[in-house]
Amino acid sequence: MPSDPKNPVVDRDGVRDSLPKGRLDLPDLGMDENILDDHAKYTSRDYVEREWQQLWSKTWNLAGRVSDVAKKGDYFTFDLGRESFIITRGQDDQIRAFYNVCQHRGARLVNNEFGHANAFVCPFHSWSWKTDGTLRSITDEETFPEAVICDRPGLSEARCEIWGGFVFINMDEDAGPLSEFLGDIRGPLDAYHFEDMIVAKDYCAEWPFNWKVALDAFMEGYHAHARHPELVRMIDDVNFDYDFYGGGNSSMIIPMGLKSPRFSDRSALTDELRFFIEDLGLKAEDFEGRQRDVRKGVIEAKRKWGEENGIDMSTMSDSQVIDDGNYNLFPNITLNAHPEGLLIMRFRPHATDPDACYYDVIVLSHSSEKPGFKVPFYMAVPEGTDLSGNSPRPARVFLKHGEEGMGLVLDQDAEFLPTVQAGLKSKGFKGVRLCDQEIRLRYFYAEYDKYMEAGE
Repeated sequence: MPSDPKNPVVDRDGVRDSLPKGRLDLPDLGMDENILDDHAKYTSRDYVEREWQQLWSKTWNLAGRVSDVAKKGDYFTFDLGRESFIITRGQDDQIRAFYNVCQHRGARLVNNEFGHANAFVCPFHSWSWKTDGTLRSITDEETFPEAVICDRPGLSEARCEIWGGFVFINMDEDAGPLSEFLGDIRGPLDAYHFEDMIVAKDYCAEWPFNWKVALDAFMEGYHAHARHPELVRMIDDVNFDYDFYGGGNSSMIIPMGLKSPRFSDRSALTDELRFFIEDLGLKAEDFEGRQRDVRKGVIEAKRKWGEENGIDMSTMSDSQVIDDGNYNLFPNITLNAHPEGLLIMRFRPHATDPDACYYDVIVLSHSSEKPGFKVPFYMAVPEGTDLSGNSPRPARVFLKHGEEGMGLVLDQDAEFLPTVQAGLKSKGFKGVRLCDQEIRLRYFYAEYDKYMEAGE
């Protein structure tokens, strides 16, 4: 629960001493904001169109990694709703984002996810453009009336900015800069040095429910005790710490290295805690009956491990070293940050269907030549993945809904969430009711409503 002097959190294990202090500088949401009675936002096709016009076309969206356009001529594509974009590094070494559309008759220029090109050539009539977006050639140009092509049409460009090794794009020419959009949340995130990380995993699945149903599940830990029995045996699912950074950006810090306070026995280790301890090279037997000491021991071990593996943890608090830092970048990104690596979840809308979305899971890792180097096990990086930084980028893997591979916790949520989408359509459902443990949903929808109401 959030820190509140009128409703103090019960801290049974001294967890909050090593957690950052939450800033509950929320806008005055009012008690009525605890009930989101307009659940058509999850089910209506009208909302799909309104979101496209008011939200997706007005916000900064995470498109991919700078490392995927490392060389001049490298490119990758990014699909969002009805649009597709080409992100490329031009011969002038500048990274740009172009709408993936031919200026002749609207054909899509590029149909693969990653590649290298000296020019973008339309596969329909072979018009071509340089990697800086300027027109290179028009096939049989002499057959066109001069008035039709006198503007020498270049590729349409979207705004493009870089932060933390990520490429962000924005379709709104009048939007403020990315730094302003992200705001203060960059502070704690910069400590992890995302720009130094490599791609270790890249999975995508189409899910049969609305993108917000998916996102909502990863902005709260209230469901962990019911859906993730293994998880609550190694985390405190009650004493989260919450921060709100403006613009809909928020975080919840998930304490690791102890079990849920829902268990009556506060001293005994669980099998999951033993695995957590031994995964770091410590002996679980040294902590039997001493659950309170696990966090201190793990923090010390991880800092030593970081020095041995060349990972700078000097910029990280003790909480950042041990805990799962769950950060939400408005509107559709969740980052689970650890010193070793980062789990990125991106929730993309379907172009027309409110009952579908695209779920991307990308894992980043620091690189190391040391044998046995790995990211947290729950990220489910395939066994044998080379994290030395010398191997090719892993290919993107496409999964069908219900296929395993995202990781145990993520697969458990994917299995259940279709029932939520179905229930939201029930005549008997009277509105989403939120508790304090779901406060980040309240905060998100306060910002969401600002965008949705801006055009009214």
